Amino acid sequence: KIRPILIDGLFRGARGILIDVTEQRRMVEALRESEEKYRWVLDNMADVITVMDMNLRFTYVSPSIMRMRGYTNEEAVAQTLEQVMTPESLQISAKVFEEEMRLEASGTADPDRIRIVEVEQYRKDGSIVLMENHLSFMRDEAKKPVGIISVSHDITARKRAEEDLRKSE
Repeated sequence: KIRPILIDGLFRGARGILIDVTEQRRMVEALRESEEKYRWVLDNMADVITVMDMNLRFTYVSPSIMRMRGYTNEEAVAQTLEQVMTPESLQISAKVFEEEMRLEASGTADPDRIRIVEVEQYRKDGSIVLMENHLSFMRDEAKKPVGIISVSHDITARKRAEEDLRKSE
C-alpha cells in the first residue's frame, strides 16, 4: 500500500510497503498446470474411477463412464447401486462390503489392501458390461474408512475369448 507524502498540500514523495508475490504467483500457476494435467488424465483414461461414501452413494464418477456404459458422469453419480448392477452382482458387492467392514472391525486388516471384484453393470442401452473393479478404502488421518475408491475396466471381450477357448477345447 502506497501513501503520498504531502507537505503544505504539495506532493513531496511516497511511502509504502512492497511485497514480492512472484513466488506465490509461480506456485499458483504450477498448481493450475498440475490440476490441468491430472484432469486431462482423468478425462482421457479408458478405465472408470468412482468414489463412493460409506453409505455406498457415488460422489464422483470419471468422464470415461460415457465410453464404458453410455452415461455422462453427472448421470452416473445420480445412480444407485441397484441401477448400476445386475441383481447377482449387487449381491456379490454387498457380500464383499460386509466382509471388508468385518475386517475393518477386527482391527487386523491391512489398511492398504485392494479387493478385486468382477461384476455385471448395465449400459445405458440396456446391455451388460462385465467389469473388473479394484476397490480400496479412502481413509482419514486416523486411518478410518471414509469412502471407497474403485478403478474399473471392461473385461467383457476377455471373458468372451476365455469362454470361446474353453468351448473349443
